[in-house]
Formats: sequence, C-alpha cells, structure tokens
Amino acid sequence: MKEGSLEYKIFKSTLLFIMAMLIYAMAYRLYLEEYWTTVGYGLGWIFTYVIWRVSRQAQSLRLIVVPWAVFIFLFAIFFWFKTGGLNGSGLVFFSVSLTLVIIASRKWRIRLIPIFIITQSLLVWADIYLKHLPIWGVNDKPEIDFVLLTSIVISLVVMLKNNYDDKEEKIEKFSRGLRELHRLNLKHDSNLDEVLTDYLNSGTELLGMQTGVIVDMSSGTSIIRNISNEQYAAEQLSLNEGVLRKVYEEDTTLFRAGSSSNLDNKKISGIASKYFIASPLMVNNAKYGVLLFAAEESKRNRFEEYDIEIVELMAINISHLLDIKVWSEHQKKTDYELHLSEKRFKTIYDYANVGICVCDRKGMILMVNRALQELLEYTEAELIGETFYSISDSGDLDEMDLDIRQYEKIVVGEIDHYVIEKKNTTKSGKEIIINKTVSTVRDENEKVRFTVMIVDDVTNRKLNETKISNLNQQLEVQVEKMDVANKELEAFSYSVSHDLRAPLRAIDGFSKIILEDHEDEFNEESKRLLNVIIKNSGKMAMLIDDLLTFSRITRKITEFKPINFEELVLGIIEEQALDESSFAIGTLPEAKGEPTLMKQVLSNLIGNAVKFSAKEEKPEITIGVHEMDDHYEFFVKDNGVGFNMAYYDKIFGVFQRLHTEEEFKGTGVGLAIVQKVMMKHNGKVWAESEEGVGTTFYFSLPK
Repeated sequence: MKEGSLEYKIFKSTLLFIMAMLIYAMAYRLYLEEYWTTVGYGLGWIFTYVIWRVSRQAQSLRLIVVPWAVFIFLFAIFFWFKTGGLNGSGLVFFSVSLTLVIIASRKWRIRLIPIFIITQSLLVWADIYLKHLPIWGVNDKPEIDFVLLTSIVISLVVMLKNNYDDKEEKIEKFSRGLRELHRLNLKHDSNLDEVLTDYLNSGTELLGMQTGVIVDMSSGTSIIRNISNEQYAAEQLSLNEGVLRKVYEEDTTLFRAGSSSNLDNKKISGIASKYFIASPLMVNNAKYGVLLFAAEESKRNRFEEYDIEIVELMAINISHLLDIKVWSEHQKKTDYELHLSEKRFKTIYDYANVGICVCDRKGMILMVNRALQELLEYTEAELIGETFYSISDSGDLDEMDLDIRQYEKIVVGEIDHYVIEKKNTTKSGKEIIINKTVSTVRDENEKVRFTVMIVDDVTNRKLNETKISNLNQQLEVQVEKMDVANKELEAFSYSVSHDLRAPLRAIDGFSKIILEDHEDEFNEESKRLLNVIIKNSGKMAMLIDDLLTFSRITRKITEFKPINFEELVLGIIEEQALDESSFAIGTLPEAKGEPTLMKQVLSNLIGNAVKFSAKEEKPEITIGVHEMDDHYEFFVKDNGVGFNMAYYDKIFGVFQRLHTEEEFKGTGVGLAIVQKVMMKHNGKVWAESEEGVGTTFYFSLPK
C-alpha cells in the first residue's frame, strides 16, 4: 500500500471514521454512566489516533496496519457483545472487515473473506443463543439479514477491488512501458545500433520474450539488429517467415501467446513461434520491415491491449530512427557525391586549357581560373570585380555594344547562351582573337544567379584557317590544271590507240596475204618471221583494245541501276562458253551499279580465275557474297597457281604482270580496269592469294 494510493486513502478515511464513531460511543456510554465501557472505547480511540498519526511518516504501512487491524478486530468482537451486538460494535466490525479486504493484497483478500464471514456468523449465532452469559451485554435485536447483507457486500467489494487492481496493474505496466519509451526517446542522439539494441532489450523484458529482431523486408529478408546470437535469430526468422511476410504485406500487428492469438482468418504459410508479437515498420512513408519479439517458452498466457500498443509505439519510434538512418545514409552519399562533383569541377576549372570565369547578373567577375589569367596576362586580384566585357575589350565599340546587348538578353531569359568572336588586347599589348561562350546558372525558379564564360584563344586557329583557305584556293587551281591535263592525256591516249589500229590492221592483213599467196617462194625462216609479225600485230591489237576500254571508263558517264548479279554471272559463263561444272555460285543479291561496267569487272575476274586455274586437274571457281551493314562484298575464288603477296601492290597497275607471256596470256590491263570501275562505284577491290593454293578477288558495292 503506497502513500497516495486508493488503499491508503481508504485506510486513512476508515481511521477517521472509527475515531469519530468511538467519540460518539464514549459520549453515549458516559451518558449511561457505563464508565468501564467508556474507558475501553477511549483506549480504542487513543490507539487508532496513534496509528493515524504514525501512518503519515511511516516508511512501511504494513508494520502499522497489521497490529492495528488485529487490535480493532478483537476490540470489535468484544464490544459486539458488551454493547449490544449489531447495534453496537457490529458496524465497527463490518467497517474494519471491509477496510482490510480493500487494503489487503489479492492473495490475502481471498483468504480474509471466509474468515470474516465465518467469524461474523459465529458472533451473530452467539448473540442469539448465548446472550445470557455473564460476559455479554443485553441484546434483543438479532439480525440474520445483516450477515447475508455484509457477506454479499464484502464479496462484491472483493470482486470490484480485484478488477480495480487488475486495471491498475495494467495501467502501471503500460505506464512503465511509456516511461521506458520516453527513456529510449531521450537517447536518439546516441549511437543508432545501441539505441536499437536498447529498444529490443526493453521490449523483450516488458513482454517476457526471449529475443527481439528488427528485420528488413524491403529487399529480401535480412536482419538489421537482434539481441540474441546470430544462429537463434536466424532460426526465429525462418520459423516466423510466414508471419513476417503477412505483417509486412498487410501492414498489421500479429501476435500469439499460447492459445491467445489474432491469427483468425489469417492464412500463414509455415509454422510460427509459440509466443510472438510482430508489428510493421515504415520508412519514408513506405513499407520497410517488421519488429519481432518471439519465444518458445514464456510465462505469458496472453498479450494485453497495452502490450500491443507498446509494441506498435516501439515500431513507430524504430521506424523514425531507421528513417533518420536511411536519410542520414542518403545524405552522406549525397554529400560525398556533391564533394566529388565539386572536386571534379574544381579540377576541371583550375586545369582547363581554356579560360573560365563566373560573373554575377550585372556582369561583375566573381571567379577566374588560371588559364584565363595566363591568357590575358592579369592576376586573379586584378580581374575580380571587373566587368565581363573588359576582359575582351579591343577598343571596337561595335563589338563591345554587341557583347553587352547579348549579355542583357541572356540575363532576362531571351536566350540561353551566346557565342561571340572578337579581338582582344592583353595586358602587355599583344593582339589576340578570342572565342567567348556565355551561358547561365539558374535557380529552382529559373532565375539567373550566375553567368559562366568560356574564353578560348583562337588566334592560331584563325591564322591556320587563313592559310588553309589560301592553300585550298591554290589546290583548286592545280586541280583544274590537272583535270585539263588528264583530259588532254585521255584524248591523246584515245587518239593514239584509235590511229594505231588502221596501220596495225594493214600490217596484219598484208602479212597474212604474203604468207598465203607466196608461201612457196619463202623458206622456213621467212615463214617463221611472217608468223611472228602476225602474232605480235594481234597482240598489239588486243593491247590497243584494252587501252581504249581503260580510257572509255574514265570518260564514261555512269548511271546506276539495279543489277541482278546472279543473272549477270550466268550470262558471262554462257557467253564465254565456260565449263559450268567448274563453278559453284552462291545466292547473289540485287545491287545498284552501271551494268556495262560491272559486266566488265566480272568478265575480267572470272576470266582470270579460269585462266590461272586451267592447269589444275579439277578447276574450282566459287562466286559468292558477304553482306555487311552498309555494303556487299562480292568475291571470285579459284584454286589456281596463286601469287606471292609480296607483289600485291603491282597487280592493279597498267601493264603489270606477275607471269610471263608463255605461262599465261594477257596484256596486264584487266585488273587496272577493274580498279578503275570500282572507284567510279565508290567501292574498292582487293585480293588474297597463296602460291600453289589459289586466289580470291573481292570487290565491294554500297547498298
């Protein structure tokens, strides 16, 4: 019984009531001249008064209440009979009994009820049937109803008091939990792990559980903090995984303590601890995890409403702490990234090869990097506070006026940047040309806070551009002269080739006539010489034809059309009466080109493949294509004699041959024609070869 409690107040009030009643009894007994009885009442009053005075300073009221209760109890029994039973001390007996029932603990309260009822019943029986004994007073008013009434009243008071004690105990436990939460809230500035551990320890102690765990469910299932060993925490996590998932998904508190549970109509996958209570955690207004307290053995047979409320308050506080933790980690990351960004900017700003300066809205220079100081030959102190146009002042008023007007436009938002090239004079008087780019830095309201100027020295570039322009003009003149020379050379080549054909035909014709008509008049040597003339004139005619073809390609106006290459290849084989069994032709696509020229290319490549593989026992010629992203690569492959790749640079030259006339016939112009045609098609031709293995020629055409 504590000072200020309900029991204490009832006890004090009872003492005052009994003292008042005893004063009345003493006065009444004096009136009746019953002096010894008055003395007895006086002793009872004195003892009660002493108890009342001492109880105000006593450290333990139990030491006071017990002797007083025994005294008053015996005192009431004695005077019950001495002063007339119920009309006398019966009321004192009832008052004392009721007081003891109220102030006693729950354990003693249950024991006192039968003692009081039996004692009172015996006293009433004695009052009725033994009233003529010498010790008793005279009592002719027995009341059986009094026994029943007082028994019922005391029983009801016991029930109410027990209920009151239960409520008070719950309030005390709830208050204890709130005080503990308040204590933990005061530690928010401490180490977060220590605070979380304190929360789990306090919750475990308040709830009578074996372990407490904070679980992150937002990215899998991981333990943030626990107060038991890792193995036990992992076991509880696995055991209650279904509960955790349900709490996380439905954002609700679930519990079980023996047979008491709120899992009704909740489908939980897997098993769960015999005793647990789990509440959801929210971070940044989003689902985060679960606060779990669990045990396999506990003295608890149920969780009260205040238990659930305490756990939910804990979950809210822990959520707030985790919210601060997440925010703090995010802030640290943001600060680190900002630091890196500032460091990168500072490094770029300080060591950039171009001049950089930052100005305010009015154009006053606030910052300037090393490159700009070196370019203008001014120190940072000399440039800070100057206007933006002063760093690019060449004395040209028109340039300065344009620069100022553009700057005003960028500040008011008409344009977002501008670029201007202008002359500038350095501190030493050196004339340079700069390229200045001006842009803005705006705040969240799109208001211009700063302007950034990038200044590049383009003096050398301008000089080089002038030189290049002059060289281009000279080159154009040379190209025109070369075009004229090429046209004259082509005309001369065509004229020579054309004019040589007539005498060459005469030589060939007359040599054949002489040999046919005067064969008998010549000896064998003369006949051999005439045959040599005829053979070489034929060779000369073939060479002239190739030269004419080569010169025509240069002058020919190309008109690209879709070409079916498969049909083109088959037509060439049929036209030249080649052995089709020697050819393996893949699926060839349709591509654009000049039909006549492309026929010339394929005729030359196929003809070379046939010629150089003719000595093989089984010639094999493969014609196919590789399709690339933006072009086709056609190829003609043979298994002929091949050539040494060391002489690759010679094969596309005019009159260049890698084999003798006796080995393989030819003029050495065919591949030069192929290369010329591919150049006109914006393609190229190349070859891969190995002596004794064969050769593959490739040519490409754009799609």
